[in-house]
Amino acid sequence: MDQLTGASLHTYTDAERAQGIAESENREDEAARRAGVPSLDLPGLWQDLIDRDQFRSLAVELATSGHMPYGLADVDYTRTPGFLILEPGGKPGVARVARLLEPWGAVRPGVRREATAQEGQLFDKDLEDYARVLEAPGRTVDIMEDGVRVTFDPVPTGP
Repeated sequence: MDQLTGASLHTYTDAERAQGIAESENREDEAARRAGVPSLDLPGLWQDLIDRDQFRSLAVELATSGHMPYGLADVDYTRTPGFLILEPGGKPGVARVARLLEPWGAVRPGVRREATAQEGQLFDKDLEDYARVLEAPGRTVDIMEDGVRVTFDPVPTGP
């Protein structure tokens, strides 16, 4: 209950949320031990993919080539776009690299009325840059309207 307004507030500080956070942390710790690394926390990578080496390598390649990963605490993502690597549902061996800039998120800025044509061009340029960095043997890289798709061949079988 909010003391000032009397409104009932619902937060994520409940036992279910705490359990989910603990399970996530434990999974990260276990994956770090298996990989023999001190931490698997990696900005620019969806949390469910932290223990999958092929996805981690994409995030590292983009970050080391100068692209900003999404999820850093000190970056203003209303001014600086960040990449986020996801796995499209039901498609093993496929990664989707989204370019995120607030307030549009991963929506291509050109389809939004408040976005300028220049922002749409920057979006396209960033996707082309991502694709160029990620091209490598064993990968097919395609530029889509809303991101870059990376298909691994052969499909990786483990972390």
